[in-house]
Amino acid sequence: MKKPYPAKTIQNVINSAIYHLNLRDHSEYELRKKLEAKTEQQDWIETVLQQMKDFGYLKDDLPFALHFSERAFSNEYGQQYIKQKLKTKGIPESIIEEALAEVIEKKQVIELAMISDRLNSYDDFSQTTKEKITNDLTKRGFSFQDISTAIAEHAAADTLLSKAKIKGMNADLTTEVLKLVRKLKGRTVIKQELKMKHVDITDLEQVLDELTDAGDIDFYENCQLVLAKKRFDLSNFKDKSKAYAYLSSKGYSQDEIKEAMAAAM
Repeated sequence: MKKPYPAKTIQNVINSAIYHLNLRDHSEYELRKKLEAKTEQQDWIETVLQQMKDFGYLKDDLPFALHFSERAFSNEYGQQYIKQKLKTKGIPESIIEEALAEVIEKKQVIELAMISDRLNSYDDFSQTTKEKITNDLTKRGFSFQDISTAIAEHAAADTLLSKAKIKGMNADLTTEVLKLVRKLKGRTVIKQELKMKHVDITDLEQVLDELTDAGDIDFYENCQLVLAKKRFDLSNFKDKSKAYAYLSSKGYSQDEIKEAMAAAM
């Protein structure tokens, strides 16, 4: 950003203040920072700030916060957005809370209704995702609880899907199974992970059987490979029990585990 030319007279500071206030409303904190970049003469700054107040160009913190809050609510922004913005403008927290409480009561602000109004622009949510809707509303300062409630109350709520669910619905079952097999996952873990990914597992058993018959899957061999990666002493009962529990957690069956252990001894 280009550094402002230093003020040589107080009139330069006045001109700077008017310029910034003509662009947009500034809090006293914001304008002070702008003027401090213009001059080191603190007496000039204090004089100009007071003049701007006297002329009605610069509001005290509470009127500024009230005006900002009213405008933000009317533009369908929530409390969290307002709080964050006013904080960056140097408004004390106590004044922010006072302003919000006054505006909410005066204007009968109901943020849940504001969210619902925004969501009503959607006939359905087939062209978006739950993450995008939630992120957009969160950025506008609404609470996650109100967002979730408004979504749940929408007539087309069942069409709002997460990215993961959309990806799972479009996934090819055979491809997803083979990905997990290459990671040496057993049958039960494959089923669990596919469910977590929202992949339709209606035909899972059929697919597993077909891949096994075709030689693309050998859970017995994979179980042995998983066991070989660990250093269990299978002659030791405690270690053998640990090995069994470990292989079971990877999704292998009792028969697959027993054969792997027998081959390793």
